[in-house]
Amino acid sequence: MKTGFKSELLETEVGPKQEKKKKFHAPTDVENIEIKKLNGDDVEVASTVMRKCLFTVTDDEIEGIVKKGMSYGGFVDRILVAVALSWGVRFNPESWEFEEGEENSVFLEDDAILLAYEGRGIRELLIEKREEEGEKRNFEYAVAITASINPDDAKIRDVVQQRGNKTEKALLKRGYRFSKTKNGVVAYKEL
Repeated sequence: MKTGFKSELLETEVGPKQEKKKKFHAPTDVENIEIKKLNGDDVEVASTVMRKCLFTVTDDEIEGIVKKGMSYGGFVDRILVAVALSWGVRFNPESWEFEEGEENSVFLEDDAILLAYEGRGIRELLIEKREEEGEKRNFEYAVAITASINPDDAKIRDVVQQRGNKTEKALLKRGYRFSKTKNGVVAYKEL
């Protein structure tokens, strides 16, 4: 019994419908991205990843930060492909300044992600994991110093949204506030 629907007409004119081809899956669908806390065994590889991402660091500097127990790495097939360093700081949200005293914030260093692994959501996972670390330590804030853009204070959010780097845009999506300070553009969020 024919109903006159266009799909039926097409089937009789062109032949039976072809089975849909399987979609190509993005590498993130195939690869298993694991976010783990970095330890002393990861220092040398972490330094290498950071240098490949144009950070000027030494193994000793990385080791000192990793020992604080707040830094994470992104691993694909057990290979370190991203480094996210963090440590505790004292931050005053009223003045937007860093101060001496008891740590109340987790400081998020800019992430180092190997170019082949950019755009796969690793940055967001690393930010989230370091925020969780700050919460575990009963810190009040997560803080970052972002790139040195110089917009007017009133328009800083718009500038970050339009011209910000990948980290700034990821922080913006996660609800961070931005302000221009003597240290550069500071972003923070209450935990």
